[in-house]
Amino acid sequence: MISGDSYLKTLQRFGIKLGLERIQAMMEFAGNPHLTFPSVLIGGTNGKGSTVAFLSSILQASGLKVGVYTSPHLVTYRERFRINESLIPQERFDEMLNWAKSLADQVASQTPHGEPTEFEVLTAMAFRYFAEEKVDIAVVEVGLGGRWDATNILEPLVSVLTIVGLDHTDRLGPDHFTIAKDKLGIARPQRPLVTAEHKFGVLRLIEATCTELNSRLVHVGTDITWRTHSVQETGTKATFKTWRDSYQVELGMVGTHQLANFGCALATVELLREMGWSIPDEAIVSGAQNARCQGRLQLVRVNGLRILLDGAHNPSGATTLARSLRTIFLFRRLLLVIGILKDKDAVGIVSKLVPLAEKVFVTQPQTERALPAKTLLQICQPFGKEIVIRETVKDALKSALVEAGQDDLICVTGSLYVIGEAIAILEQMWSDKQM
Repeated sequence: MISGDSYLKTLQRFGIKLGLERIQAMMEFAGNPHLTFPSVLIGGTNGKGSTVAFLSSILQASGLKVGVYTSPHLVTYRERFRINESLIPQERFDEMLNWAKSLADQVASQTPHGEPTEFEVLTAMAFRYFAEEKVDIAVVEVGLGGRWDATNILEPLVSVLTIVGLDHTDRLGPDHFTIAKDKLGIARPQRPLVTAEHKFGVLRLIEATCTELNSRLVHVGTDITWRTHSVQETGTKATFKTWRDSYQVELGMVGTHQLANFGCALATVELLREMGWSIPDEAIVSGAQNARCQGRLQLVRVNGLRILLDGAHNPSGATTLARSLRTIFLFRRLLLVIGILKDKDAVGIVSKLVPLAEKVFVTQPQTERALPAKTLLQICQPFGKEIVIRETVKDALKSALVEAGQDDLICVTGSLYVIGEAIAILEQMWSDKQM
Protein backbone atom coordinates (compact mmCIF):
# COMPACT_ATOMS: atom_id res chain seq x y z
CA MET A 1 0.00 0.00 0.00
CA ILE A 2 1.40 3.40 -0.98
CA SER A 3 1.23 5.90 1.80
CA GLY A 4 0.87 9.64 1.36
CA ASP A 5 1.89 11.43 -1.83
CA SER A 6 5.14 9.61 -2.67
CA TYR A 7 3.84 7.94 -5.83
CA LEU A 8 2.38 11.20 -7.17
CA LYS A 9 5.68 12.97 -6.65
CA THR A 10 7.44 10.32 -8.76
CA LEU A 11 5.00 11.08 -11.59
CA GLN A 12 6.03 14.73 -11.65
CA ARG A 13 9.09 13.69 -13.66
CA PHE A 14 6.77 13.13 -16.64
CA GLY A 15 5.74 16.79 -16.50
CA ILE A 16 2.74 17.94 -18.54
CA LYS A 17 1.84 15.80 -21.56
CA LEU A 18 -1.20 17.17 -23.35
CA GLY A 19 -3.47 14.60 -24.99
CA LEU A 20 -6.48 12.48 -24.09
CA GLU A 21 -5.25 9.02 -25.08
CA ARG A 22 -3.80 8.10 -21.66
CA ILE A 23 -6.77 9.24 -19.57
CA GLN A 24 -9.16 7.63 -22.07
CA ALA A 25 -7.30 4.34 -21.74
CA MET A 26 -7.38 4.60 -17.94
CA MET A 27 -11.13 5.24 -17.96
CA GLU A 28 -11.77 2.36 -20.37
CA PHE A 29 -9.83 -0.04 -18.15
CA ALA A 30 -11.92 1.27 -15.20
CA GLY A 31 -15.30 0.91 -16.93
CA ASN A 32 -15.74 4.61 -17.80
CA PRO A 33 -16.86 5.95 -14.39
CA HIS A 34 -16.73 9.51 -15.75
CA LEU A 35 -19.86 8.87 -17.80
CA THR A 36 -21.99 7.91 -14.78
CA PHE A 37 -22.63 11.41 -13.37
CA PRO A 38 -23.67 14.77 -14.89
CA SER A 39 -21.07 17.53 -14.89
CA VAL A 40 -20.21 21.15 -15.61
CA LEU A 41 -16.74 21.84 -17.04
CA ILE A 42 -15.14 25.22 -16.27
CA GLY A 43 -12.11 26.51 -18.18
CA GLY A 44 -10.41 29.86 -18.77
CA THR A 45 -7.20 31.64 -17.79
CA ASN A 46 -8.41 33.46 -14.68
CA GLY A 47 -11.59 33.10 -12.64
CA LYS A 48 -12.01 29.33 -12.97
CA GLY A 49 -11.58 28.57 -9.29
CA SER A 50 -13.91 31.35 -8.16
CA THR A 51 -16.58 30.32 -10.67
CA VAL A 52 -16.32 26.73 -9.43
CA ALA A 53 -16.72 27.99 -5.85
CA PHE A 54 -19.82 30.07 -6.63
CA LEU A 55 -21.51 27.36 -8.69
CA SER A 56 -20.82 24.51 -6.29
CA SER A 57 -21.96 26.66 -3.35
CA ILE A 58 -25.29 27.39 -5.06
CA LEU A 59 -25.84 23.75 -6.06
CA GLN A 60 -25.00 22.55 -2.55
CA ALA A 61 -27.43 25.11 -1.09
CA SER A 62 -30.07 23.51 -3.34
CA GLY A 63 -29.67 20.25 -1.43
CA LEU A 64 -27.60 18.51 -4.10
CA LYS A 65 -24.62 16.22 -3.51
CA VAL A 66 -21.91 18.11 -5.38
CA GLY A 67 -18.52 16.73 -6.38
CA VAL A 68 -15.80 19.36 -6.94
CA TYR A 69 -12.48 18.75 -8.69
CA THR A 70 -9.97 21.62 -8.78
CA SER A 71 -6.25 22.18 -9.22
CA PRO A 72 -3.67 22.88 -8.05
CA HIS A 73 -3.94 22.23 -4.32
CA LEU A 74 -2.50 24.63 -1.76
CA VAL A 75 -1.60 22.38 1.17
CA THR A 76 -2.71 18.80 0.47
CA TYR A 77 -3.68 16.81 -2.63
CA ARG A 78 -6.94 15.97 -0.85
CA GLU A 79 -8.16 19.53 -1.49
CA ARG A 80 -8.64 18.61 -5.14
CA PHE A 81 -11.40 16.08 -4.35
CA ARG A 82 -14.36 17.47 -2.45
CA ILE A 83 -17.98 16.48 -1.98
CA ASN A 84 -20.13 19.24 -0.47
CA GLU A 85 -16.89 20.94 0.61
CA SER A 86 -15.63 17.93 2.57
CA LEU A 87 -12.17 16.75 1.54
CA ILE A 88 -11.78 13.11 0.56
CA PRO A 89 -10.76 11.13 3.69
CA GLN A 90 -7.05 10.28 3.83
CA GLU A 91 -7.68 6.53 3.95
CA ARG A 92 -9.93 6.73 0.89
CA PHE A 93 -7.36 8.88 -0.92
CA ASP A 94 -4.62 6.31 -0.28
CA GLU A 95 -6.89 3.51 -1.50
CA MET A 96 -7.73 5.47 -4.68
CA LEU A 97 -4.07 6.20 -5.23
CA ASN A 98 -3.16 2.52 -5.19
CA TRP A 99 -6.01 1.77 -7.58
CA ALA A 100 -4.86 4.54 -9.92
CA LYS A 101 -1.27 3.29 -9.82
CA SER A 102 -2.32 -0.18 -11.00
CA LEU A 103 -4.42 1.45 -13.73
CA ALA A 104 -1.50 3.65 -14.82
CA ASP A 105 0.78 0.59 -14.91
CA GLN A 106 -1.75 -1.11 -17.19
CA VAL A 107 -1.78 1.85 -19.57
CA ALA A 108 2.04 2.01 -19.59
CA SER A 109 2.48 -1.73 -20.23
CA GLN A 110 -0.52 -2.57 -22.42
CA THR A 111 -0.90 0.49 -24.65
CA PRO A 112 1.48 2.56 -26.82
CA HIS A 113 0.57 5.76 -24.97
CA GLY A 114 3.26 5.73 -22.26
CA GLU A 115 3.08 6.51 -18.55
CA PRO A 116 0.14 8.68 -17.39
CA THR A 117 1.02 12.01 -15.78
CA GLU A 118 0.36 13.13 -12.23
CA PHE A 119 -2.66 15.18 -13.31
CA GLU A 120 -4.12 12.28 -15.31
CA VAL A 121 -3.81 9.94 -12.32
CA LEU A 122 -5.50 12.51 -10.06
CA THR A 123 -8.27 13.07 -12.60
CA ALA A 124 -8.95 9.34 -12.84
CA MET A 125 -9.12 9.18 -9.04
CA ALA A 126 -11.59 12.07 -8.90
CA PHE A 127 -13.93 10.57 -11.48
CA ARG A 128 -13.98 7.17 -9.79
CA TYR A 129 -14.57 8.84 -6.40
CA PHE A 130 -17.52 10.86 -7.72
CA ALA A 131 -18.98 7.78 -9.43
CA GLU A 132 -18.72 5.62 -6.31
CA GLU A 133 -20.18 8.34 -4.12
CA LYS A 134 -23.04 8.82 -6.60
CA VAL A 135 -22.82 12.61 -6.70
CA ASP A 136 -25.80 14.42 -8.17
CA ILE A 137 -23.48 16.59 -10.24
CA ALA A 138 -19.75 17.33 -10.52
CA VAL A 139 -18.27 20.80 -11.00
CA VAL A 140 -14.89 20.30 -12.63
CA GLU A 141 -12.10 22.81 -13.24
CA VAL A 142 -9.98 22.38 -16.36
CA GLY A 143 -6.29 21.99 -15.52
CA LEU A 144 -4.48 23.49 -18.52
CA GLY A 145 -5.95 24.75 -21.77
CA GLY A 146 -8.99 22.76 -22.80
CA ARG A 147 -8.89 20.54 -25.85
CA TRP A 148 -6.18 18.18 -24.59
CA ASP A 149 -6.72 18.52 -20.84
CA ALA A 150 -7.54 15.26 -19.04
CA THR A 151 -10.83 16.68 -17.72
CA ASN A 152 -12.07 17.08 -21.30
CA ILE A 153 -13.13 13.43 -21.51
CA LEU A 154 -16.29 14.47 -19.66
CA GLU A 155 -19.52 15.16 -21.51
CA PRO A 156 -20.64 18.27 -19.60
CA LEU A 157 -24.19 19.60 -19.52
CA VAL A 158 -22.73 23.11 -19.68
CA SER A 159 -19.23 24.30 -20.57
CA VAL A 160 -17.89 27.58 -19.14
CA LEU A 161 -15.01 29.65 -20.52
CA THR A 162 -14.38 32.52 -18.08
CA ILE A 163 -11.85 34.73 -19.88
CA VAL A 164 -8.79 34.12 -22.06
CA GLY A 165 -5.45 35.58 -20.99
CA LEU A 166 -1.78 35.08 -21.80
CA ASP A 167 -0.60 32.21 -19.62
CA HIS A 168 1.17 28.92 -20.47
CA THR A 169 2.06 30.47 -23.83
CA ASP A 170 4.82 27.88 -24.30
CA ARG A 171 2.14 25.18 -24.52
CA LEU A 172 -1.06 26.87 -25.63
CA GLY A 173 0.18 29.46 -28.10
CA PRO A 174 1.63 32.98 -28.26
CA ASP A 175 -1.57 35.07 -28.48
CA HIS A 176 -5.13 35.28 -27.16
CA PHE A 177 -6.68 33.92 -30.37
CA THR A 178 -4.55 30.75 -30.45
CA ILE A 179 -5.04 30.11 -26.73
CA ALA A 180 -8.80 30.61 -27.11
CA LYS A 181 -8.93 27.98 -29.88
CA ASP A 182 -7.39 25.46 -27.49
CA LYS A 183 -9.63 26.41 -24.57
CA LEU A 184 -12.73 26.17 -26.78
CA GLY A 185 -12.04 22.44 -27.02
CA ILE A 186 -14.31 22.07 -23.97
CA ALA A 187 -17.36 23.20 -26.00
CA ARG A 188 -19.80 20.44 -27.00
CA PRO A 189 -22.20 20.12 -29.93
CA GLN A 190 -25.73 21.22 -29.02
CA ARG A 191 -24.71 21.92 -25.41
CA PRO A 192 -24.62 25.52 -24.09
CA LEU A 193 -21.41 27.48 -23.56
CA VAL A 194 -21.09 30.34 -21.06
CA THR A 195 -18.35 32.96 -21.35
CA ALA A 196 -17.35 36.27 -19.78
CA GLU A 197 -14.82 36.98 -22.53
CA HIS A 198 -15.04 40.49 -23.97
CA LYS A 199 -12.03 40.92 -26.29
CA PHE A 200 -13.53 41.52 -29.73
CA GLY A 201 -11.51 39.03 -31.79
CA VAL A 202 -11.70 36.26 -29.20
CA LEU A 203 -15.44 36.76 -28.73
CA ARG A 204 -15.99 36.51 -32.50
CA LEU A 205 -14.09 33.19 -32.44
CA ILE A 206 -16.28 31.92 -29.59
CA GLU A 207 -19.42 32.94 -31.47
CA ALA A 208 -18.23 31.21 -34.65
CA THR A 209 -17.37 28.04 -32.72
CA CYS A 210 -20.82 27.92 -31.10
CA THR A 211 -22.49 28.47 -34.47
CA GLU A 212 -20.47 25.61 -35.95
CA LEU A 213 -21.39 23.31 -33.04
CA ASN A 214 -25.04 24.45 -32.99
CA SER A 215 -24.46 25.37 -29.34
CA ARG A 216 -26.22 28.13 -27.46
CA LEU A 217 -23.86 30.90 -26.33
CA VAL A 218 -24.63 32.81 -23.13
CA HIS A 219 -22.52 35.94 -22.77
CA VAL A 220 -21.85 37.34 -19.30
CA GLY A 221 -22.02 41.10 -19.72
CA THR A 222 -24.82 40.94 -22.28
CA ASP A 223 -27.19 38.11 -21.35
CA ILE A 224 -26.20 38.49 -17.70
CA THR A 225 -25.82 42.05 -16.42
CA TRP A 226 -25.44 43.61 -12.98
CA ARG A 227 -25.60 46.84 -11.03
CA THR A 228 -23.10 47.21 -8.19
CA HIS A 229 -24.32 48.73 -4.91
CA SER A 230 -21.23 48.54 -2.69
CA VAL A 231 -17.71 47.09 -2.72
CA GLN A 232 -15.98 46.44 0.61
CA GLU A 233 -13.38 44.19 2.25
CA THR A 234 -16.24 42.00 3.44
CA GLY A 235 -17.82 41.50 0.02
CA THR A 236 -19.75 43.08 -2.84
CA LYS A 237 -23.48 43.84 -2.99
CA ALA A 238 -25.08 43.83 -6.44
CA THR A 239 -28.26 43.13 -8.38
CA PHE A 240 -27.91 40.65 -11.25
CA LYS A 241 -30.32 40.41 -14.16
CA THR A 242 -30.59 37.30 -16.36
CA TRP A 243 -32.91 36.44 -19.24
CA ARG A 244 -35.16 34.77 -16.64
CA ASP A 245 -35.18 36.95 -13.52
CA SER A 246 -33.23 39.36 -11.29
CA TYR A 247 -31.42 38.60 -8.03
CA GLN A 248 -30.11 40.83 -5.26
CA VAL A 249 -27.01 39.20 -3.77
CA GLU A 250 -23.99 39.82 -1.59
CA LEU A 251 -20.89 38.06 -2.87
CA GLY A 252 -18.84 36.54 -0.07
CA MET A 253 -15.67 36.66 -2.16
CA VAL A 254 -13.94 40.01 -2.39
CA GLY A 255 -13.19 42.07 -5.49
CA THR A 256 -15.12 43.58 -8.40
CA HIS A 257 -13.69 40.88 -10.71
CA GLN A 258 -15.86 38.39 -8.82
CA LEU A 259 -18.96 39.96 -10.41
CA ALA A 260 -18.15 38.38 -13.78
CA ASN A 261 -17.21 35.08 -12.13
CA PHE A 262 -20.54 35.00 -10.29
CA GLY A 263 -22.20 35.91 -13.57
CA CYS A 264 -20.72 32.77 -15.15
CA ALA A 265 -22.02 30.65 -12.25
CA LEU A 266 -25.47 32.30 -12.38
CA ALA A 267 -25.74 31.76 -16.15
CA THR A 268 -24.93 28.09 -15.61
CA VAL A 269 -27.60 27.84 -12.91
CA GLU A 270 -30.22 29.37 -15.22
CA LEU A 271 -29.30 26.89 -17.97
CA LEU A 272 -29.51 23.95 -15.54
CA ARG A 273 -32.92 25.21 -14.42
CA GLU A 274 -34.08 25.15 -18.03
CA MET A 275 -32.91 21.53 -18.20
CA GLY A 276 -35.17 20.67 -15.26
CA TRP A 277 -32.82 21.04 -12.27
CA SER A 278 -34.51 22.33 -9.11
CA ILE A 279 -32.44 25.27 -7.86
CA PRO A 280 -34.43 27.76 -5.76
CA ASP A 281 -33.77 31.50 -5.66
CA GLU A 282 -32.79 31.24 -1.99
CA ALA A 283 -29.95 28.88 -2.96
CA ILE A 284 -28.59 31.50 -5.37
CA VAL A 285 -28.58 34.15 -2.63
CA SER A 286 -27.05 31.95 0.08
CA GLY A 287 -24.64 30.30 -2.36
CA ALA A 288 -23.32 33.69 -3.44
CA GLN A 289 -22.72 34.77 0.15
CA ASN A 290 -21.20 31.52 1.41
CA ALA A 291 -18.83 30.77 -1.49
CA ARG A 292 -15.14 30.78 -0.59
CA CYS A 293 -11.98 30.20 -2.60
CA GLN A 294 -8.68 29.83 -0.75
CA GLY A 295 -5.87 32.00 -2.03
CA ARG A 296 -8.06 34.42 -3.99
CA LEU A 297 -8.18 37.78 -2.20
CA GLN A 298 -8.45 35.79 1.02
CA LEU A 299 -8.16 38.07 4.04
CA VAL A 300 -6.97 36.50 7.32
CA ARG A 301 -5.92 38.01 10.63
CA VAL A 302 -3.03 37.05 12.89
CA ASN A 303 -2.57 38.87 16.21
CA GLY A 304 -4.69 41.74 14.89
CA LEU A 305 -2.63 42.06 11.68
CA ARG A 306 -4.29 41.70 8.26
CA ILE A 307 -2.80 39.32 5.70
CA LEU A 308 -4.17 39.19 2.16
CA LEU A 309 -3.48 35.94 0.30
CA ASP A 310 -3.83 36.05 -3.48
CA GLY A 311 -2.24 33.61 -5.91
CA ALA A 312 -1.86 36.09 -8.77
CA HIS A 313 0.54 34.16 -11.00
CA ASN A 314 0.23 36.02 -14.30
CA PRO A 315 -0.03 39.70 -15.33
CA SER A 316 -3.83 39.51 -15.66
CA GLY A 317 -4.19 38.18 -12.10
CA ALA A 318 -1.68 40.76 -10.85
CA THR A 319 -3.67 43.55 -12.54
CA THR A 320 -6.83 42.36 -10.76
CA LEU A 321 -5.03 42.21 -7.42
CA ALA A 322 -3.50 45.67 -7.93
CA ARG A 323 -6.91 47.15 -8.73
CA SER A 324 -8.37 45.62 -5.57
CA LEU A 325 -5.48 46.95 -3.47
CA ARG A 326 -6.08 50.45 -4.83
CA THR A 327 -9.87 50.50 -4.58
CA ILE A 328 -11.04 48.16 -1.80
CA PHE A 329 -8.42 47.75 0.91
CA LEU A 330 -7.40 50.60 3.22
CA PHE A 331 -3.90 50.55 4.71
CA ARG A 332 -1.10 52.80 5.89
CA ARG A 333 1.64 50.70 4.31
CA LEU A 334 1.57 47.71 1.98
CA LEU A 335 4.14 45.02 2.78
CA LEU A 336 4.51 42.68 -0.17
CA VAL A 337 5.66 39.06 0.22
CA ILE A 338 6.24 37.71 -3.28
CA GLY A 339 7.59 34.57 -4.91
CA ILE A 340 7.13 33.55 -8.56
CA LEU A 341 7.74 30.44 -10.67
CA LYS A 342 10.46 30.64 -13.30
CA ASP A 343 8.10 29.78 -16.18
CA LYS A 344 5.87 32.79 -15.41
CA ASP A 345 6.03 36.40 -16.61
CA ALA A 346 7.79 37.73 -13.52
CA VAL A 347 8.36 41.19 -14.99
CA GLY A 348 4.67 41.50 -15.87
CA ILE A 349 3.59 40.46 -12.35
CA VAL A 350 6.16 42.60 -10.52
CA SER A 351 5.42 45.73 -12.57
CA LYS A 352 1.79 45.68 -11.41
CA LEU A 353 2.36 45.03 -7.71
CA VAL A 354 5.74 46.32 -6.50
CA PRO A 355 4.95 50.02 -7.24
CA LEU A 356 2.11 49.81 -4.69
CA ALA A 357 4.32 48.48 -1.87
CA GLU A 358 6.21 50.27 0.85
CA LYS A 359 8.51 47.29 1.39
CA VAL A 360 9.01 44.07 -0.55
CA PHE A 361 10.06 40.69 0.85
CA VAL A 362 11.21 38.55 -2.10
CA THR A 363 11.30 34.81 -1.60
CA GLN A 364 10.87 31.48 -3.39
CA PRO A 365 8.54 28.52 -2.82
CA GLN A 366 9.90 25.03 -2.22
CA THR A 367 9.70 23.68 -5.76
CA GLU A 368 12.17 23.16 -8.58
CA ARG A 369 9.99 25.46 -10.68
CA ALA A 370 10.67 28.45 -8.38
CA LEU A 371 12.37 31.56 -9.70
CA PRO A 372 15.41 32.07 -7.45
CA ALA A 373 14.84 34.82 -4.92
CA LYS A 374 18.05 36.56 -6.05
CA THR A 375 16.73 36.75 -9.61
CA LEU A 376 13.39 38.09 -8.41
CA LEU A 377 15.26 40.69 -6.34
CA GLN A 378 16.94 41.99 -9.51
CA ILE A 379 13.58 42.22 -11.29
CA CYS A 380 12.11 44.24 -8.40
CA GLN A 381 15.03 46.65 -7.95
CA PRO A 382 14.23 49.14 -10.77
CA PHE A 383 11.04 50.21 -8.97
CA GLY A 384 13.01 51.91 -6.20
CA LYS A 385 11.36 50.21 -3.25
CA GLU A 386 12.95 48.89 -0.07
CA ILE A 387 13.57 45.21 -0.79
CA VAL A 388 14.81 42.41 1.43
CA ILE A 389 15.49 38.85 0.39
CA ARG A 390 14.32 35.84 2.39
CA GLU A 391 15.17 32.34 1.16
CA THR A 392 11.93 30.72 2.37
CA VAL A 393 8.28 31.76 2.42
CA LYS A 394 8.25 31.09 6.16
CA ASP A 395 11.09 33.56 6.80
CA ALA A 396 9.57 36.15 4.47
CA LEU A 397 6.15 35.95 6.11
CA LYS A 398 7.58 36.07 9.64
CA SER A 399 9.72 39.09 8.71
CA ALA A 400 6.66 40.87 7.33
CA LEU A 401 4.66 40.10 10.50
CA VAL A 402 7.44 41.57 12.65
CA GLU A 403 7.56 44.68 10.45
CA ALA A 404 3.80 45.28 10.17
CA GLY A 405 1.76 47.68 12.26
CA GLN A 406 -1.97 47.52 13.03
CA ASP A 407 -2.89 49.77 10.09
CA ASP A 408 -0.64 48.01 7.57
CA LEU A 409 -1.58 45.27 5.11
CA ILE A 410 0.62 42.27 4.31
CA CYS A 411 -0.04 40.89 0.83
CA VAL A 412 1.32 37.42 0.00
CA THR A 413 1.26 36.71 -3.73
CA GLY A 414 2.99 35.69 -6.98
CA SER A 415 2.24 31.95 -7.00
CA LEU A 416 -0.23 29.44 -5.61
CA TYR A 417 2.82 27.53 -4.35
CA VAL A 418 3.67 30.53 -2.18
CA ILE A 419 0.05 30.78 -0.99
CA GLY A 420 0.00 27.09 -0.09
CA GLU A 421 3.13 27.40 2.03
CA ALA A 422 1.81 30.58 3.66
CA ILE A 423 -1.48 28.91 4.60
CA ALA A 424 0.35 25.96 6.15
CA ILE A 425 2.57 28.35 8.14
CA LEU A 426 -0.39 30.41 9.36
CA GLU A 427 -2.31 27.27 10.35
CA GLN A 428 0.70 26.09 12.33
CA MET A 429 1.03 29.48 14.04
CA TRP A 430 -2.67 29.36 14.94
CA SER A 431 -2.34 25.79 16.22
CA ASP A 432 0.68 26.71 18.38
CA LYS A 433 -1.25 29.67 19.79
CA GLN A 434 -4.12 27.39 20.82
CA MET A 435 -1.87 24.89 22.64
